[in-house]
Amino acid sequence: MNGINIPKFSSNKDGQSLNNLKSSKQQIYETDEDSLTIINNILPNTPQAQSILAIGNGVVLSGKVVEADQVIIHGAVDAEINANCVEVMGEGSLTGSIKTDMFCVSGNFAGNAQVAGALTIQKGGVIEGDVSYGSLSVENGGLLFGTLSKPANKTQSNPLGPPLKDTDKSQIKK
Repeated sequence: MNGINIPKFSSNKDGQSLNNLKSSKQQIYETDEDSLTIINNILPNTPQAQSILAIGNGVVLSGKVVEADQVIIHGAVDAEINANCVEVMGEGSLTGSIKTDMFCVSGNFAGNAQVAGALTIQKGGVIEGDVSYGSLSVENGGLLFGTLSKPANKTQSNPLGPPLKDTDKSQIKK
């Protein structure tokens, strides 16, 4: 059982015993883990903590980010990253592979990137490598060296109709 102590403060100069003071000045509400879980599920305004990793300017990091909401890179990183959003700032560099929903580059990136959503190359941003993306935005001054691919969306129809079949030359009339 967990207890939540709520003290009632008042000046006590007459030397009451600690037990008397506890019973008269403080109420203890006891609860169990199940009740806390129910209370936490009922409270709608409980803010959820975001998992944000920020690599500062001058920091050199090598490794793997298994899961994060947001990764912000100002320093030098050589890593495999799996995050909802990855940002390589102007003074930052990232080498490695990433899987993300949003990827914004204003620094340097070299490697492979799988971007399910928006890929943005800002002014001064440089990408070298193989990149798949959902949508693409390149500002004037952004550079890309490598291979771009957009995964086929099976729900889209071909606006030009079915693909043409190879024709047999013997069927062509002269």
